[in-house]
Amino acid sequence: METWKTMTLSDVCYISSSKRIFAKEYQSSGIPFYRGKEIIEKHNGISISNKLFISSERYEEIKNKFGVPLEGDILLTSVGTLGIPWLVDKEKFYFKDGNLTWLRNNELITPRFLYYWLITSQAQNQINSKCIGSTQKALTIEILKKFYITFPDIKTQKKITSIIESIELKIDNNRKINKNLVA
Repeated sequence: METWKTMTLSDVCYISSSKRIFAKEYQSSGIPFYRGKEIIEKHNGISISNKLFISSERYEEIKNKFGVPLEGDILLTSVGTLGIPWLVDKEKFYFKDGNLTWLRNNELITPRFLYYWLITSQAQNQINSKCIGSTQKALTIEILKKFYITFPDIKTQKKITSIIESIELKIDNNRKINKNLVA
């Protein structure tokens, strides 16, 4: 029988945010710059509706000094609409500080398992019960670090995520079939 561990989120991933980018640094082209709205669109598989950019030079400066999100990292909406994750793909981009929290897993957990955990009721209940603010809800890095996550060994995590991915693929294929039938 598999043994599951319960640890804090800070035990299984590094939690941080981005370096500040000011509105005056926005460009009409360059490296995509995401806020919470864009991460929600990415999570939902929707095209980005309002494209913002920063210069390639600014991106490279930040990348060299502080690092940037890599494939497998997760961005989590942390102000307003809380707890929507996006599993970072291969694209080059940067993101808004404060609105999004950056999670990078360690060797105890796979990125995909962490992503799926973030959309479970266990994670969402912690998000809803521990956020701060009354008019504009927020999740701080310090609060996220104290979340409890329960998880199995890596081999079992990979089995679980493989099953979920195959179900998601079937659902996606059915949506495409339905869309074609409607057309």
